[in-house]
Amino acid sequence: MEFLLFDKYTTYIWVSYLLTFATVAILFVSTKATHKRTITQLRINMRGIRND
Repeated sequence: MEFLLFDKYTTYIWVSYLLTFATVAILFVSTKATHKRTITQLRINMRGIRND
């Protein structure tokens, strides 16, 4: 478990890891929601085009 300790930089490194993970998670969720919304809008638009 010594590899988890980074001497005097431990706090900085773990906070950096946490912020990086949180940023990636937020971007993933945001992108997934945007994708779902876009697909829904495209399906609605395609139904309108087919009915014309």
